[in-house]
Amino acid sequence: MAKKKEQKHSVPNITARIDRLAQQDDSSVKAYASVNIDGAFAVHGIKVIDSAKGTFISMPSNSYKKDGKMQYSDICHPITAEARNELIDKVIEAYEAKLSEEQDMDDLSEDETADIQPSM
Repeated sequence: MAKKKEQKHSVPNITARIDRLAQQDDSSVKAYASVNIDGAFAVHGIKVIDSAKGTFISMPSNSYKKDGKMQYSDICHPITAEARNELIDKVIEAYEAKLSEEQDMDDLSEDETADIQPSM
């Protein structure tokens, strides 16, 4: 029996950005992201989801009914574990940076309004 060659997969260069934060407080979807893979391929519509098990991402998907039940099928997804981990890390990092940026802007706005003294 031939030995299976170990394949070393390179990790693609992935950049992520948050396109928008979700405005609905009652939704588990917290943001929508896009990624650029090696400057050659873009994926839009990645969801950042917050659940009881933590924050995770959901790839763009199609939905359909099968046997009366709603099913979902990813349109695109990473093939290797290394690429999947890199994608998740980059999107979550971008999400956390966006939240921090939004918080800084809120803090700045509060500071500006606190500096305004009522005139008499």
